[in-house]
Amino acid sequence: MCIRDRIEAADLFTKHIANSKFEDLDNKTIKNLKKFLLDTIGVGIAGSTGANLTELKKVAKSWSNGSECTILGTWENYSRDATTLINAYQIHCLEFDCIHEGAVVHPMAAILSATLSHCEIKNRNGSPVSGKDFLLSLALGIDIASFLGISAKGELKFFRPATASGFGAVAALSKIENFLSVEINNALGIMYSQTCGNMQSHVEGVPILGLQVGFNAKAALASMDLTMAGFPGPKRVFNGEHGYFNLIENNQFDLGYMKENIGKHWMVNELAHKPYPSGRLTHGLVHAIKDLKTKHQLKKDDIKSIVCHVPPGVHKLVSRPVVKDLTTNYSKLCAKFVGASFMINDHLDIETFTDRKYLDNQETLNFSKKITMLKNKELDEKVLTPQVFTVILENNKKIEIKLDNVYGHPKVPLSEKEYLKKFEICCQSSKKKIKTDKVDQFIDFILNVETKSNIIDLFKII
Repeated sequence: MCIRDRIEAADLFTKHIANSKFEDLDNKTIKNLKKFLLDTIGVGIAGSTGANLTELKKVAKSWSNGSECTILGTWENYSRDATTLINAYQIHCLEFDCIHEGAVVHPMAAILSATLSHCEIKNRNGSPVSGKDFLLSLALGIDIASFLGISAKGELKFFRPATASGFGAVAALSKIENFLSVEINNALGIMYSQTCGNMQSHVEGVPILGLQVGFNAKAALASMDLTMAGFPGPKRVFNGEHGYFNLIENNQFDLGYMKENIGKHWMVNELAHKPYPSGRLTHGLVHAIKDLKTKHQLKKDDIKSIVCHVPPGVHKLVSRPVVKDLTTNYSKLCAKFVGASFMINDHLDIETFTDRKYLDNQETLNFSKKITMLKNKELDEKVLTPQVFTVILENNKKIEIKLDNVYGHPKVPLSEKEYLKKFEICCQSSKKKIKTDKVDQFIDFILNVETKSNIIDLFKII
């Protein structure tokens, strides 16, 4: 599919970013912005225990001895760029951050890490950013990242949570700085010259996958800096002969949905929570097993086999085999292990993918052999659903479970109690434990952030 369009996507983006104001956000959108801000800060705090952070911090610290910005969860102070890189990594490294399913984008890791760092710098310089302005910047960043992902129609070859989200971070920063349209376009163009993120790290299940998000978040700040200094960028950033859609998305795109909805529909309302710290594409199987456990009271020994009929993209990315000596990152992206572990242990948490007693559990490994993943070739590469699960019991009775939406999707959302509990668990999983009263203060601050005169007052809670 190759759909050319005379309208340059950058023109749509620049107009949207330049013209939008806080009053354009309706109550539902504001509520969801605060909900996912809370969620993202929480997973970033929990991510302070992520893999290879010692090595990352050593290198990041060597780039600059600055200490003007704050690392989530440890509350250490590093330079702006180092902090942005580390926070973005922490937000994504546990595979616990929110996602736009249709876009195949985790927008908040890059956006929040870049904007928080920038706001800390502005605060130090006597120009604090209000809660309202901060929420609007997040809304615009989510829009640009998500619309980019939605518009792409080809096979996923680059790591879109990094590539598309970098432009989302630029959008958010541009709004905070009140860039004019020409400046926004320059910043997007400069960002494109730095855009990176491949799928090989996903295939191999290695920690550098999440760090790619950090590379783009840091690049977004450089794009802002260069724009403010007067450095120009290319104009045909997305539709150009060698633009984003041609290079990154194999020239397969359609701007129809974006043209119809940008400025009218806020994409934060389409974000899905992750109830479990594993690849989103593994969650359908967990949802199905949860139904088996709760609706049918089935135990592991009742089940002979589970056949999962899933969309091509799900099959491609998470149908990988359960291998010997599972690593943390690989296990999170292995649907058979994730589903089997939930069946055996009745929970999935951060320790499921870090503690060898779970990774090497023989019952889990045995049950994983009962699970088969089959590709439904009739479905779109990008969709998460529908998923159909055929469960064959030991008595040869069959149970079929069909999912049109997976738990955490806006149509089957986490309750307020559930997402607040997730935040509390994330805070308890921090490198530095956070006292209950401080957790409550975090929640209160974020759920009332539109009333705050300075977003960086958040860090005064610690």
